[in-house]
Amino acid sequence: MNQENQYIDEPKISLAYLIKRVIYWFRFILSKWLTIGLGTVCFILLMLAWNYLKPQVYTAKTTFVLDQDGGEGLGDIGSLASLAGVNLGSITEGSVLFQIDNIQELYRSKNMIEKTLLSPLSVSGSKGLLIERFAESNQLKDDWEREGVLLEDFRKNREYFSRAQDSLLQESVKLINEQHLIVGKPNRKATLLEVGFEHKDEVLAKVFTEEHVENVNQFYLETKTKKSLSNLKILQAQADSIKKVLDESILQLAEVDERIPNPNPLIKTSQVPYQKAMIDVQANGAIYQEIVKQLELAKVTHRNQMPLIQIVDVPRYPLPSNRWKLFKTLLLGGALGVFLMVLYVFFRQIIRSALSEEP
Repeated sequence: MNQENQYIDEPKISLAYLIKRVIYWFRFILSKWLTIGLGTVCFILLMLAWNYLKPQVYTAKTTFVLDQDGGEGLGDIGSLASLAGVNLGSITEGSVLFQIDNIQELYRSKNMIEKTLLSPLSVSGSKGLLIERFAESNQLKDDWEREGVLLEDFRKNREYFSRAQDSLLQESVKLINEQHLIVGKPNRKATLLEVGFEHKDEVLAKVFTEEHVENVNQFYLETKTKKSLSNLKILQAQADSIKKVLDESILQLAEVDERIPNPNPLIKTSQVPYQKAMIDVQANGAIYQEIVKQLELAKVTHRNQMPLIQIVDVPRYPLPSNRWKLFKTLLLGGALGVFLMVLYVFFRQIIRSALSEEP
């Protein structure tokens, strides 16, 4: 067999062939402008219908910064406090307790959400509770009434809620956590925290977010400074008590001094009451001085325990929703419509050409 017959001739694709094919397909697609145009218009109409017929959901978000230094930079104060016998360990303990991950769980906690739901709401002159607005917006009012619970029943003291009210409140908390509440960090490496609420009721979304952030941040503030505030109150009470005793001892010293204006130096017993009163004044003065020193250090500790909660972004009307603007809908619908119709025409022609070829 000849060596030339061992090779199979393969068709070669030249640059001119590629250019001709590109021009052919370009002219072919242009020739189908009517089909592409009608398909694009239909797709735009479908996009408009989908965008404006779907339930509108508003999103309210609050972004803030939490200071988590936890008493860093208190080395000098800590040294002074250790000499004075004051324990500043609670500063660092608070920072461990309230890491940003724990704050996120605090926003999702049952107690905090219940507190927000039972917060007062005043909109357009009508007063009530957030849970009443939530039940009406979610069309739960009739179902709750069938359970024997009226919306007005939630206005009484929380301690007197019935079993049915507690059950409905827990269901509301679960629904909020699963479908409406947003808690997270916009950036994994950042110390920013984002809290939001998604709902079809724009007013409820904004008010719930603001009230929930205020309640949780207030709880965070009170809990983080609870130890230092308690210590500060105790020291303040001790300082006031010692100051009162010191004033009384000074008064007693003055009375003793007045009773014996010119004591005989040879009669030693006559000087004993004065010396006792003087010792009391000196002792109470030393105790008061030490208490005041510890009180001032406790005030510094309490100030450093106060966390920084800086609001960055707050929700404002109009809230962003899941519906696109008209121009954006038309632009995206037109671009996707043209793209999909071109692909449809292109592949339909390829399939027709393949089926029309003779085997």
